[in-house]
Amino acid sequence: MKSLFVCLLLALAGQSLAQSQDEFVEYLLEIQSQAESVHQLMEGTFDNVRFSMSDELVELNRQLIGRMNEALEEVEQIREDTEAFVGESSAPASCVDVAVANWAVEIEGVGQALSRCASRANIQITSRTADVHAALEAAQVQSTELQNIVVRGFIDWNAIDYTEQISEIVGAQIQDKYDYFQRITQPNLERVLQAIFDLDDNLLPEIVTCVNRGVERFNNYGRVIRDTLFFCSQ
Repeated sequence: MKSLFVCLLLALAGQSLAQSQDEFVEYLLEIQSQAESVHQLMEGTFDNVRFSMSDELVELNRQLIGRMNEALEEVEQIREDTEAFVGESSAPASCVDVAVANWAVEIEGVGQALSRCASRANIQITSRTADVHAALEAAQVQSTELQNIVVRGFIDWNAIDYTEQISEIVGAQIQDKYDYFQRITQPNLERVLQAIFDLDDNLLPEIVTCVNRGVERFNNYGRVIRDTLFFCSQ
C-alpha cells in the first residue's frame, strides 16, 4: 500500500512537472510570437521597398531605352538623308571632299555622345540602387535577430533562477528593436527609396537633354554639309 502511495505521488509530481514545463514552453512561445509579429512587420516593409524600387526602375528604364532607341533611329535617318544628298549633289568634287572630310568622325562622335549619356544614367541608377540594397541589408540584420530572440535570450539570463524576468528582458529587447525600426530604419528606407523615385524627375530629363544635344549636334553638322554643297552647286 505504501509503495502504491509513493508511486501515485511520483506520478502526480511528474504530471505537475510536465504541466509546468508545457506552460513554460507556451509562455516562451508567446514571447517569440510577439517578436515574430514585429519581424513580419519589418519584412513586409522590406518587401514593399523592393517592389516599389523594382516597379520604378522598370518604368524609368523603359523611358530611357525608348528615348535612346528613338535617338539611334534619328541619327540613322540624318545619316541616310545627308549621304543621299551628297550622292545626288552636283557640287564640284573638291567641294564635296571638303564638306564631308569629317563626316566619319562626326558619326563616331555622335555614337560616343549617346554612349556617355547612357553611362551617366547607369552610374546614377547603380549608385542609388546600391544605397537601397545597403539600407535593406542593414535593416535585415535587426529583423533576423527577432526570429530567434528567445533562444538567444538564454545567453543573457538564467531561465532557472529568473523565469519571472524573461518577459521583461525579451520584451524590452523586442521594444528596442521596434523603436529603432520606427525611428531609424524606416525613415532611412524611405529616404533611399525616395532617391529612386527622384530619378524620374531629375535623371530622366537630364539624360533626355543629353541625348537631344547629341542628336542635334549631329543634325547640325549634316545641315552644314548640305548647305555647303548647295552653295557650291550654285
